[in-house]
Amino acid sequence: MTREPFEFKLDILKKIMSDIKEEVVVVDENLNIIYANHCEKQFGMKESQVINKSIYDAFLHLQRNKSSIQNVFRNKKPLSNNICAYVTGRGAKKTKLTSTYPIFDGDKVRAVYEIGEDVSERYFKDIEGEKDKTGKATSLKQLYHTVDSICGISKAVTKLKEKIAAIGNSPSSVLIYGETGTGKELAAQAIYTSMDNWESRPFIVQNCAAIPETLLESILFGTVKGSFTGAENRSGLFEDSNGGVLFLDELNSMPLSLQAKILRVIQEGKVRRVGAEKEIEVDFRLIATTNAKPELLVESGEMREDLYYRISVLNLDLVPLRDRKEDIPLLVEGFIDEMNSLLGKDIERVDRRTMEFFMTYSWPGNIRELKNIVERLSNYTNCSVITYVESEIEDLLMRKQAPIEDVSIGVIKKNDSSERVRLREAVAGYERKLIIRALEESKGNVSRAARDLDIPQQTMNNKMIKYRLKERIDEIKLKKE
Repeated sequence: MTREPFEFKLDILKKIMSDIKEEVVVVDENLNIIYANHCEKQFGMKESQVINKSIYDAFLHLQRNKSSIQNVFRNKKPLSNNICAYVTGRGAKKTKLTSTYPIFDGDKVRAVYEIGEDVSERYFKDIEGEKDKTGKATSLKQLYHTVDSICGISKAVTKLKEKIAAIGNSPSSVLIYGETGTGKELAAQAIYTSMDNWESRPFIVQNCAAIPETLLESILFGTVKGSFTGAENRSGLFEDSNGGVLFLDELNSMPLSLQAKILRVIQEGKVRRVGAEKEIEVDFRLIATTNAKPELLVESGEMREDLYYRISVLNLDLVPLRDRKEDIPLLVEGFIDEMNSLLGKDIERVDRRTMEFFMTYSWPGNIRELKNIVERLSNYTNCSVITYVESEIEDLLMRKQAPIEDVSIGVIKKNDSSERVRLREAVAGYERKLIIRALEESKGNVSRAARDLDIPQQTMNNKMIKYRLKERIDEIKLKKE
């Protein structure tokens, strides 16, 4: 009896991928995930929340241009045995050993696939104390910033380091305020690594603006099976951070109703999972950040006054880069070293004119903007010195300084001879124009557009409803196709 030839179908491959323990993710050239196995395990999210989403939406807190995937797209070479740390959609801290490979179409890399092994437990327990060829410890310490990671010689930086060293072992809550790009998470990690026995304590991170309001409560408090459709017995971030630190970034993005609930947890040291009857005792240290002055947030009603006073036992106000420009040369030096390692360059310094520009520019994006510009100039430089080229500098700043045209402004005719501008309508028209531009540049990716505009995603969603832009997204995505 002759058997029919075996036909290897895509469904069989998917079955194989679901059975293997390694975690696999495939990303297209737009940095969108087109395949992933074990989505719940890898990302803490369902497949529908991952597929066709940007890697920056799936891997929370992943810094732009810092991913191994983007590195392989850029250099067209595989990366093997790379340790990466990230936070899942549920706020779980994970460490993976990954190998990343390009998929070529001719000479062009059309996609990248990454194979990863979850080594969180092994990494935290076994790697501590091992040393590489240079004698440096390849340990958990490399995953977190310390006080020494805060770069600068200014009085502001010196004072910040002194404060962090003084409060490191305090159990008191800390509220960090700083403009976008001033290094709030760096300061939070420095507090964490100043604690005694910090290596054995959890450091749980949650960006309050990155998760929809409806999910944030279950992520923080945990759930019991049957409390709502699809709910399982799962601990929340309050429990996961027990004995360590819970870092809530952009706390002011949290809805007021939820602010009241976390206030009770902080005051009483007890948490009740969604749908549960009994309370669980928790003991963690809270570090929270805002990118607007807390006093103004309280005044505007975006932050509960009682929560503000409860968590601001200790305050750190991060000084913007424009007010500590003496730190710029040292920061630039550090960023050049980092770019040399990332890009395989051998750059030694910037020339005098470039440094003069750095010292006179106002840096509205603070340290993050400085780092991005150094990285871009490093990409363009093929010698040992970054040289000031006016056209390149203008190109770097063009998007930030480009005027917004054709803004609809509401006016009222007055005596048929003069016009009065309606401020509210003018601002609304300007805001709508900015949002549409951000959506077009992100090719309809709402999360990325919100990040580019530096606003919480929930705020972005509200404004899209306000300006009736849902259909506009469909148009943008169709245009992309």
